[in-house]
Formats: sequence, C-alpha cells, structure tokens
Amino acid sequence: MILRRLTTALRKQDWVTVAIETLIVVMGVFIGLQVNNWNDTRMDRSVERATLIRLYEDIEESIAGQRRDIGFLEQQLADQAVVLKALDDCAVAPKDSMTVQRGIATLGWLNPPRLYRRTIDELISSGRTDMIENSEIVDALARIVSIVEWREAWFSSTIDTLEHHSQFVESKTRYDMTRTISNPFVPNHRGGVDYDIDVLCADASVANAVSSISYRTAERLEAYRPILDAYTAFLPLLATELKDRWRIDIVSDVAP
Repeated sequence: MILRRLTTALRKQDWVTVAIETLIVVMGVFIGLQVNNWNDTRMDRSVERATLIRLYEDIEESIAGQRRDIGFLEQQLADQAVVLKALDDCAVAPKDSMTVQRGIATLGWLNPPRLYRRTIDELISSGRTDMIENSEIVDALARIVSIVEWREAWFSSTIDTLEHHSQFVESKTRYDMTRTISNPFVPNHRGGVDYDIDVLCADASVANAVSSISYRTAERLEAYRPILDAYTAFLPLLATELKDRWRIDIVSDVAP
C-alpha cells in the first residue's frame, strides 16, 4: 500500500507526499529495529538473571563441599599427630586406638578444590562470558576460577607423593573389612586397621612417611582456606545484584 502511494506520488511529482511516505517507511523500519533491540535486551537480561541464580546455587554447593573437605583435612591432621606420637612412644593409649586406626586408614585421602562449574562452563562454552553486566561480579568470578585452577595444578603431583608415602605404612598394616571406623566424614567407614605398633615404630621410614603426609595435608589445608574465603565473599555479591536489579531476595542455606 505504501509502495503504491509512493510510486503514484513520484509519477505525479508530488514531492510532499513522497517525503511523507518516505518518512513513514523510515520511521517504521526504525521502530521495528528498536523493538527488536528491546526484545533482545530483555531476553539477555532474563538469561543473565537465570545465570546469576544458577551461579549462586553452584557457589552454595561449592561452599558446602569445601567446608566439608577442610573439616576432613583438620581431622586428618589431628589424627596424624596422634599416630606420630604413638610411633615416637612406641605405644598406643587405649583411648587413642580408634584415632590411630582412622589416622592410618585415611592417610593421603585428599579431594581437589571444590568448585561446581556447571554455570561457569556453560558461560564459557556458549561464548557469553560478557553476559553479566556487573564488572565486580565478573572480576570476582575470574579470581575464583584462577585460584582454583592454580591449586588444581598441584593436585596430581601431591596425590602421587601421598600415595608413595602411604605405601610405607600399608605394607605393615592390614584392613579388616568386617569392622568399621568411627569417622564423622565417612559414614560406615569400613576397614578396621590391624597393626603391630612395635613393628611400625621399629622402622623409621614409617614415621617419616606419616610426617611427610601430614606436611602435605597441612599444605592443602592452607591452600583450600583462601578458596573458601573467596566463595563466601562472592555469595553476598550475587545476592545483592539479584535483589537490587530484580528484587529477588535469595537466601543462602549455607551458614556463615
């Protein structure tokens, strides 16, 4: 219809009508583009909101997992101290029997840094890392990924060292799978440890191995604490963004 009127106006050299019809066409195209841009922006913000919610949930899981692992490492260090004292004294106090068994059974048990990367990997694989508008969130997330990947880089070599030293102890002990060990971090921990403390303390390589494992356990503990700190600092940042921009009052299930 517009094209027919414009053609007729051109034939009649009705320049006022030509100008008006041309303006209508231009304005229509402009408004259409603006509507499309508005729809795209609204969709992007909707996707950003959903992404931040999922990211919040991932960090909650990461905090819970990292706290558990830190607690387990603290228990291992305490147990290993009891094992080392028993080796130095060449005797195990009756009250320390279960602790020594647990300390031996969990020598070298270690998890990599806990980071649930579901949303992070989605952002990277889709090439939409620029989706998040808040640069403070983007920078904090980049620091988290950096520190986790840095600590992960040393994980394999640490495990190899721990396994090497564990063999010195395991070669002189035996596991009884009909018994369980009291372990709050491992429910129904099967495998009571049978050992002869005189045999263990007579071999200096056993105490040296436990000492080396304890050293690396402590190193991992100190490496993982800053990761947990970064997670706990990041969570309120996400919560504030969701509340300020979308009025989503998200509440963490993770205790401070």
